[in-house]
Amino acid sequence: MVRVLVLLLMASAAHAASLTAQLDRTVVALGEPVNLTVRARGLNLDALDLAPLDATFDVYARTRSGGESGETLVLTLYPRATGVLRIPALPLERMRTPGLSLKVADGNETVPRVTTDWVLEPAMPRVNQPTRLTLAICDDGSLQWQRPDLPTQAGRIVRVLGEDEHAGVRMAGEACTLHRYFWALLATRDGTATLGVPMLDANRFGQHLRFPGPGLAYQAAALPAWLPDHVPPVAPVIHADSLPERWPLRRPFSWRFEILGGYSAEGLKALLDGQLQDSPALGIYPPLIEAVAPDDPASPLSRYVVTLFMEPRTSGSLKLPTLRLPWYDAARDQLASIQLVGKTLTVFDSRWQYVVQGMLGLAGTLLLAGAIWQVRYRVRWRLARRRGLRAIREARDIAGLDQAVRQFSLTGQATASSLGEWQHRVQQETEACDVADAVRRLEHQRFGQGSSTLAALQQDFLEILARSRPKSRSFRSILCMDARISRA
Repeated sequence: MVRVLVLLLMASAAHAASLTAQLDRTVVALGEPVNLTVRARGLNLDALDLAPLDATFDVYARTRSGGESGETLVLTLYPRATGVLRIPALPLERMRTPGLSLKVADGNETVPRVTTDWVLEPAMPRVNQPTRLTLAICDDGSLQWQRPDLPTQAGRIVRVLGEDEHAGVRMAGEACTLHRYFWALLATRDGTATLGVPMLDANRFGQHLRFPGPGLAYQAAALPAWLPDHVPPVAPVIHADSLPERWPLRRPFSWRFEILGGYSAEGLKALLDGQLQDSPALGIYPPLIEAVAPDDPASPLSRYVVTLFMEPRTSGSLKLPTLRLPWYDAARDQLASIQLVGKTLTVFDSRWQYVVQGMLGLAGTLLLAGAIWQVRYRVRWRLARRRGLRAIREARDIAGLDQAVRQFSLTGQATASSLGEWQHRVQQETEACDVADAVRRLEHQRFGQGSSTLAALQQDFLEILARSRPKSRSFRSILCMDARISRA
């Protein structure tokens, strides 16, 4: 009796439970969303298995609500292909949703047709060979795209590069706007590999669209087993900065060069450390390796700026080390290399240079001081001559003229006691100055024996003394003379 009662209760519960599924529309364009509404009564929608949808749809969002009549789950789906797609029955406990059909068109009046493709250059890369990976998307120009995030996977390294856009391009026989996204792909192990991308997001006048991304399969060729580590199958390009011809002893300098190729920062450091050895003649510090973007934003090659810091320890001729960057030449199946030849510098001891510079500076200072003193001395005796000539010119009588003449001195001498003494002094200290006749006539006039007028005597002395200048003397005598002029 109890058994019969249990069976009746189970049958009643099964009759009360229900599970339905419905699409909001049956025809969409590739890229448009469709809503699948699942309603359940007497069942737990959390246990609904959505795995069967992953093959043909991208489950973008889900919204769940509940009420007295049961629970409702709304799934936002984006188709992964065109054609008639089957929405399989979804199992929930002992029940299943009904199977549904959806027709997916390749574009319509509101959603343009989209073509996507991968381009791998070169198509069959070698291990550790930088390869450019391009995702090409072609549409009518009305879509705004977002760069997809490529999934991380062992066996390859993917690095984001630039992007571009071109209108009026023909792809697959149709004119379209071409959007291209670039990556650098580096295969780290040989063999066949596949690259899958998530759905591609686009926006058209505020409408969110999602399109299926293309898949890519490629073959990575192995490198020879004898090839050393950190040696890529790409020939490097090196640009080195120029170095000076001469450099002072014990002063560090930097040697900077750029490397464009397939090296990694760790590989470059290992290659350089093996070739740069500290020596008694040259001290070498650890290199500084900085990654910079290539000039071409779509280039998959790596670009590094390497700065070597060195310190000369001995004077004389110094030969910098020659650097060798190996690479694998796949065409010849052999190891090749590019050399950066070290320059020869002349190292000098800067202490001697400082001594020479100090002596030259001192000599220059003395010369400048002498020139300044010479100018100052010339200005002073010329001023003394001008004062003396003015006193002679302003004399009002013979006695005043006699006093002015005896006071005249280019070297700061005191007033002479007599005209004879003044004449003797002028002959000893002055050039281009013959005053004997003028002195004789002035003396005659003082004692009333001359016939010359005051104006004539003044004119004679002015003409003679206007051409006067001090005689050349020793440096010491000139200093004394300059002191006398200053006191005067």
